[in-house]
Amino acid sequence: MNWNDWEFIWRRQKAPIGADADLERLRASFEASHRLQSRALLVRDVAEAAAGVVAAAALGYFGLRLGRAGWPFAFAVALILGVSGFFVLERIRASRIRIGPAATVLERVEADLAEMRRQRKLLTSVAVWYIAPIFLSELIVIATVAGRAKPWEIQRDPVFLGAFVLLMAGTNGWAWQINRRAVRKRIDPRLAELEKLRSDLLSGS
Repeated sequence: MNWNDWEFIWRRQKAPIGADADLERLRASFEASHRLQSRALLVRDVAEAAAGVVAAAALGYFGLRLGRAGWPFAFAVALILGVSGFFVLERIRASRIRIGPAATVLERVEADLAEMRRQRKLLTSVAVWYIAPIFLSELIVIATVAGRAKPWEIQRDPVFLGAFVLLMAGTNGWAWQINRRAVRKRIDPRLAELEKLRSDLLSGS
């Protein structure tokens, strides 16, 4: 997730206010927000899974081009496919817990709360299940290519290799930061709004 999922999900809406949000506004906008969130998560999961498959296929191709020396690429491919598989499992999970059209507003709110909590957990742990496997696959590719290069080629230059690794680490660190920011500015306020709406529905007001 090298982009801000929640900026994408709510890009056509105002940023969530949190516990201070107006109840009337929350009631009026809930169904639209629910549909937008569901569609956006579907697009994210499908896009991420497909991108992983394409990247794995490309790595597999280049690994084969290297011949026997390219065998470490198999581990890089497995790591990328593992990330894709995670998004496929997310789609399966979402389809299993989908509520029907006859569900009450309270049931829909509670379902959205559960989904927001799930997405919060994913984004706060993104370094483990998303960034680390991708970063490791990148290191495998670099090490394999550098190990096969001749001593005078740039792939063996320690300065080049160090700069490239730092660039990748910086890019992945930036991805981690924007997802943490999304939790603070988007998910936590939205959770507060849904909790407020749920309390209102339970109280019967």
